[in-house]
This record gives sequence, structure tokens and C-alpha cells, in this order.
Amino acid sequence: MCTCGKMEVKINAMLMYHVSRNTNEHNTEMENIIRLNKENPEMEFKLNSKDSYLLIQSVSVTSNKNDVPQWTNFISKVKLTAELRYIVFVDPEGRFIDDRKKQFPIHFIPDSYQVQPVFQLNRLIKNETFTVGIDTERKFYRTLKLELQDIENLDEDYTLEINIEKFKIA
Repeated sequence: MCTCGKMEVKINAMLMYHVSRNTNEHNTEMENIIRLNKENPEMEFKLNSKDSYLLIQSVSVTSNKNDVPQWTNFISKVKLTAELRYIVFVDPEGRFIDDRKKQFPIHFIPDSYQVQPVFQLNRLIKNETFTVGIDTERKFYRTLKLELQDIENLDEDYTLEINIEKFKIA
């Protein structure tokens, strides 16, 4: 009976470790940080309903360089855009696509006294409904794409870390 008790303690300890480890992994996923840079300039999300939204809470600029990062220079050379898209029609050969798009910029406006490369945006991107042609049935955008675009040719090794909250988005 004494051996059984020790066995139960070991099993409980192993289960607690497994649950704790999975909870920590889950919490990391819940942070919802996406990273955009020169090698990975865009991220696309599938919108599941007309109520879908993406909240960009904050954006920070990070660098792999050892020297003092010139993040203000980087911010002036890039732009971040969001695009909502709905595919109306694709021909069988894939040559012609009829789609509806709504594209808009996401601005980084640094404060003149700002020292840290962190921007508190709280920018809400909500899905919208619309009609196509004479059809009265309301449609909603199916994809949301965030894209980092160069205004000037970038040679820096910078990344935008975007802290987001998703609702009804895959």
C-alpha cells in the first residue's frame, strides 16, 4: 500500500507538470503577437463572420543588430497597410478574378519625446457588409491581410512585433 501511495504521488506530479507546461504554452499562444519584416512582410487572416474584428493593440520595433537601433529611420521608410478582401468570382482557368477590396494605412505617429520604439495604437479593424451588383444579399469580407511595405529600399534587419486581439478570425 505504501508503494501505491508513492506511485500516486509520482503520477500526480507528472500530471501537474504536463498541465502546467500545456497551460504555459497556451498562454504564449494567447498573447497573439505577429511579426512582420523584410523576409515575412505579410500575414493573412480568414474572417469567419460579419462580426469579425482585429484589434491592433500595440506595435514595437525590434532589431537583431547590436548597435543602437535607428527605429525612427526605419518607421519613416515603411508603411503598414490593412486590406479587407472578398472574392466574387474566379474563372476556371484562374486568369480573371473579380474581387472587392478595401485597403487603408495604419499610421505610426511618434511623439516628439518618444524614446522607446513602442506605439500604442488600439486600432480596430472591423469587418463590413456590402452588396454585389443587383443582388440584395449582404456579403462580408472573407480575408484580412496586414502587409509591411517598403517606401524606400530597406537594408535594415528590423521587425514589427504587432500585439493583436482577434475575434471570429482563423
